[in-house]
Amino acid sequence: MAKVISTKNLSPDLKYEPGFELKFGITDESTGIETATLVRTHFPAKSESRAHYHESGDLMWFHISGPPAVWLIGNEKEKHVTEPGDFIYIPRGEIHNTINSHETEAVEGVGGYGGCGNPYKSGKIFVE
Repeated sequence: MAKVISTKNLSPDLKYEPGFELKFGITDESTGIETATLVRTHFPAKSESRAHYHESGDLMWFHISGPPAVWLIGNEKEKHVTEPGDFIYIPRGEIHNTINSHETEAVEGVGGYGGCGNPYKSGKIFVE
């Protein structure tokens, strides 16, 4: 059954990625889906995620607005930069973290996981 889920009715999850505001829209809880999830992301100014990887989900993300976001990928921390209009894909098992170094502006995006019904089922493991 089709379903509309408004971000206006979603409270931000502040636990999954401390320092970032995430609104879990399409999940197993909201729709019954078991194979993917979709999340509205807000990376505040001067924020950085902890390095981690996902055992059970492939990460996909689309940069909607805001300053460039820096993604450090792999053990070598290879730098990738996204700007509004860019997609990034990070396969399961790949260590990564995200940085918004802008002094005042947030990065806005939409992300998701393939292979799991919600972010908590992505098998997130912190490495630092």
